[in-house]
Amino acid sequence: MSPQHQQLAAPPEVVDDDPPITSVMTPRIVATTPDCPLDTGLNLMVSRNVRHLPVVEGSRCLGVVLETDIVRAVAIGGPPLLGPLARPMPTVPAGGRRSLAARALLDGDVEAVLVTDGDRPVGIVTTTDLVRSLASAAADADGEYNGPGAMSPA
Repeated sequence: MSPQHQQLAAPPEVVDDDPPITSVMTPRIVATTPDCPLDTGLNLMVSRNVRHLPVVEGSRCLGVVLETDIVRAVAIGGPPLLGPLARPMPTVPAGGRRSLAARALLDGDVEAVLVTDGDRPVGIVTTTDLVRSLASAAADADGEYNGPGAMSPA
């Protein structure tokens, strides 16, 4: 039996700068079913303060609906249920790194990826999660960021 080698999403010299997905992801997944009415989905997003709503059937993720998808559907009189609005949502394994999630976001042209442990969803990584993680790493590295709107001296 040959040993299995874990393929790193980042080169070994920067792996310390590429934290595990589990440290970046939001573990609380707010999801719905394909038969969820548009207004219920929008209310769910507002009440839970999320912008990405995975659409699941049983344990299978059918895709994700963005708040802009719902607003657009309401404005133009789109389908009355969320299911038809779901766009593909990439998945990444919980053992992956931040760069793997970023690559999946770029490749999928989406704003969120589902983090899975086998077939079981365990979290979600959004573009906002990635920006927060990168900003935190940058602030830790140079120690100069002082919050929103901070500017460096001229």
